[in-house]
Amino acid sequence: MQLFDLPHEDARRALDAGAPVYLSINPVEYHGPHLPLHNDAIVSAGLIRDVHRKVRARHPDWPLLVGADLEIGVEPTPGPGSRFTSLPIARSLVREACRALAELGARRVVLMTFHGAPLHNIAIEVGVDELRSRGVAAVAPFNLLTRQLLGVEDAAMYAPAFDHIDDARERDEMLRTLHLDFHGGFFETSMTLHYAPDSVGDHRSLPPCPTIVPRIGLRAAASIARSTGASQLAKELELAAFALGWHALQPFPGYTGKPHLARAQSGAFFAEKIVERFARAIDDVFEGRARSPEPIMAWTAKLTLDGRISPTA
Repeated sequence: MQLFDLPHEDARRALDAGAPVYLSINPVEYHGPHLPLHNDAIVSAGLIRDVHRKVRARHPDWPLLVGADLEIGVEPTPGPGSRFTSLPIARSLVREACRALAELGARRVVLMTFHGAPLHNIAIEVGVDELRSRGVAAVAPFNLLTRQLLGVEDAAMYAPAFDHIDDARERDEMLRTLHLDFHGGFFETSMTLHYAPDSVGDHRSLPPCPTIVPRIGLRAAASIARSTGASQLAKELELAAFALGWHALQPFPGYTGKPHLARAQSGAFFAEKIVERFARAIDDVFEGRARSPEPIMAWTAKLTLDGRISPTA
């Protein structure tokens, strides 16, 4: 049910039953030549359907209530068609959307995205805080995925998604570096092939992303953090070093990894694992057992002066 398309009294009545609203917040963003500009919204919609199916197993009276997708994208990948939203504006728009949902009568809200840029998810966190301050249970489950993919050891659970790759060394290397395949590559292309195959263009003829040279300064900072026992910060700095190195590639490919090896069955496996984790987290938040997972790399807001300094400069 598209919540905002219902007669107002029907929308209020649906919310009175306690069903969650799924509000997706995604950019219009270049994902390379093979994926659509609405890719993150498309994948978010698929995840919402699957997640709610699991959530509804415990709450069969909850209809699927979908709010309109907010076309907001902080730090989108540059390329033809990308739309840029500043962090302050994104925060304001997310906060206003969440205020309005609370005023309409929402008691539970899931803020869904498939855009992993740190500042973007920091903006979404404002919505979680706004809803919580108004007594509404709110969760942004995508932060679970970004946290999990920071760790190579956690990525091992996705090994079956790589079974179709014949070269064992290539397969092992792709799994080991899964956390660096953060945009339009094997992982994301496989997810889109699973949820919306008709929206994927010719990915099999694409060459692999060129070798990324990470930023030396950030790698050095990661080593220092690791030596002091700050393992989470070290992983975040390492990821930032590779992300900035990727942005510096010329010509810029617009994707990471090896999208030519992406397959729908790999996306189905990824989706199954993600949905299980998201649904469990949503249930825990709604039942009061946990708080919404926080975004990674929260320090980037201060480092970029609230997004005023481009992190890719």
